[in-house]
Amino acid sequence: MKYIKQGGGLPIPVNVTCDIFIDSRETNKKYAFELKAPLPNSDQTKVSKEKMFKLLAMNPKQIDYAFYALPYNPYGKKEDYKWTFPMRWFDMQKDSSVLIGDEFWDLIGGTGTYNNFIKEVNLIGKEYRERIYREFLEIEPPIHFDESLLK
Repeated sequence: MKYIKQGGGLPIPVNVTCDIFIDSRETNKKYAFELKAPLPNSDQTKVSKEKMFKLLAMNPKQIDYAFYALPYNPYGKKEDYKWTFPMRWFDMQKDSSVLIGDEFWDLIGGTGTYNNFIKEVNLIGKEYRERIYREFLEIEPPIHFDESLLK
C-alpha cells in the first residue's frame, strides 16, 4: 500500500463493489471482504486483490480493512492450505489480509461462530451438506462425504 500511495498522479474516479461490507458499531471500523470458494482460480484471485488495493487506496478513506476470504477450508488448518492458484497473488498461510475458514467467520460473528456454523451444517443432514459443497463451496463433495462430518 505504501508503494501504491506514493505513486502520485491525478485521482482516477473508480467504483468498487465488494462481496461483503461491514461498518462495525462495535469497533468503529469498516471492513470489506472479497469472498471466494475454497479452490479459486488465479484470475479471480487477481481481480479480488486489485479490488482490495483500490478500496484501500481511496481518498477520502472508505474502509479500514480489506480481506480476501475463503469461508471454508477443505484442507482443515490455514497452514495446511495447498491450493496453488491463489498462491500466485497471496501468501495464503501468512498474509494477514487472507482469512480462511474460522478466521473469517469469527471476525464477522465473534469467537465460536465458525464452530457453531459447522455444527449446524452437520445437523441438517446429507442432502443439504451435498448442496452446500456444490452450490456454496462450489466444489464436488469428497468421496464418502455422507459418512463424515464437515470440518
